[in-house]
Amino acid sequence: MKILDFVPANCKNCYKCVKNCSVKAIKMINDQAQIIEERCVACGKCFLVCPQNARNILSDLDNVVNAINENKKVIISIAPSYLGIYKNPYKLIGALKKFGVHAVEETAIGASKITELYREYIENSDGKNIITSCCPSVNLMIQIYYPELLDNLIPIDSPMIAHSKMLRNKYGKDAYITFLGPCIAKKCEAYPYQVANIMDAVISFEELENYFTENNIVLEDCDEEMPDDNGNLTGKRYPIERGIMAGINDVINKKGYTGIAASGAMHCRELFDALKNNNLTNICVEANMCEGGCMGGPAISKEEKNVYMRRILIKNKLNQNVDIKKIHHSNENDIDYSRKFRNRQLQEHKYTEEQIIEVLEKIGKHSKSDELNCGSCGYETCREKAISVLDGLSYPEMCLPYMRSKAERISNISFEYSPNILFIVDENLNILDLNPKAEQAFNAKVDHMRGLHLSTLMPTEDCEEVIKTGNSILSKKTIIDKYGLVVYNSIIYLPKLKILLGILLDVTDEEQKKDKLLTLKLSTIETADKVIEKQMRVAQEIAGLLGETTAETKTTLLKLKKIVADEESDMK
Repeated sequence: MKILDFVPANCKNCYKCVKNCSVKAIKMINDQAQIIEERCVACGKCFLVCPQNARNILSDLDNVVNAINENKKVIISIAPSYLGIYKNPYKLIGALKKFGVHAVEETAIGASKITELYREYIENSDGKNIITSCCPSVNLMIQIYYPELLDNLIPIDSPMIAHSKMLRNKYGKDAYITFLGPCIAKKCEAYPYQVANIMDAVISFEELENYFTENNIVLEDCDEEMPDDNGNLTGKRYPIERGIMAGINDVINKKGYTGIAASGAMHCRELFDALKNNNLTNICVEANMCEGGCMGGPAISKEEKNVYMRRILIKNKLNQNVDIKKIHHSNENDIDYSRKFRNRQLQEHKYTEEQIIEVLEKIGKHSKSDELNCGSCGYETCREKAISVLDGLSYPEMCLPYMRSKAERISNISFEYSPNILFIVDENLNILDLNPKAEQAFNAKVDHMRGLHLSTLMPTEDCEEVIKTGNSILSKKTIIDKYGLVVYNSIIYLPKLKILLGILLDVTDEEQKKDKLLTLKLSTIETADKVIEKQMRVAQEIAGLLGETTAETKTTLLKLKKIVADEESDMK
């Protein structure tokens, strides 16, 4: 079932999503990012960094609203991170009650139960490394990318699932059990449990906030209400880094383990690599995919974006003496909280060195020195990038140095081999560049001319006019007497770059040919005049003999003269 993906967006080829995806579960198709579900660990980092906000996340919110409208008994399990996300967290409880929710309990209740089960598991451990299994993104990462560590995952439910089982047991099969929290991965974790009717929906703080905004529900206008059961301090600490560890430190030390907290995808991967390679022993790991634990979750209220503010808020709340409203969950001990993790390892394609080299050469990596490993494409190394091309996840044009080099080559070819005279000057008309045709025409080397004023080569009135008006000049006939050039002058102003581009079409040869042709025609006219004059004299002498023929001859010669004269006028 497709839970996470991007909506079609105006991608700008920034590759932020690829760069920030720790497992490279994103492929680019026609410059559009797509999530590869079987590779994704649902951390939500790509959604956070996308400048287009192109997120498309399966939402249960409409189902929750419908359940309330149908008068179903909607029960909310609220993640304890709400204490740090909202300045007035108990107004959120009031808003939910006003919204029509039957009961609100903190997921901290389930977390407290998990702490008990963790302690029991560690007490009975055989010394192998241990990894907590509260974070669904961590669980996915291990199942897909580190199946060697599956036996190290504690085979116990997460607090959300544990609490949902408690709520189902307490409120009955007709209750509509909904989890509310800051996590996107919970939607993926919940799906099989929704199918099994253990819980019904997962919504995020962000979804709820948007709904309140659209329906003009203002939290500050709501009354403060305490949760129907707000758990204890052990469970409330879970969203904070080392919060899980706080409840099991004594048993960890007793069993001779070293407790380590890893938060953030890259830190988790670094630690898991060490565990996979047997570089660490007797380790108990509290693992969270989000930096700083659940307080850094990706699906939170927009108003409280700063993770440090959220940490301070929740710590202040935990330090307050809040009356705990405890409702007994009957038959808790009859619930099975165990779970199994399955191997979801991907079958990676194996490529030959020749195949990898072929792709590297396509992007201009002909030797090791060409492999900059700049990461602009989103991959750590050029070889990883080449493999991603072979896997169909990316394409060669995602390499920034390659595309820049390609663009420069095309640009340079156009500049170097243009048949026109090209020059580039700044707004002060200082020469920045000349193409070879310009060097030839002006008998000057660009290295010697760079930085000099354009007036050393040609008149600058047109350039000054373009700078003054901001309007480019196109195809203006200009004579550069200094070099005997006749050109059609185009001066293009590029205000963003603060430069002028000059394009001079050299028509000197054509003008010279025109002059020769004009001289020839003028000579023809002069000859015609002489012929006519001579014929007139002859005509007068033999006028008596020729009669009307003389007049006709004169008329014909005058027509010839007029034709030549008209052609001369056209040339001018």
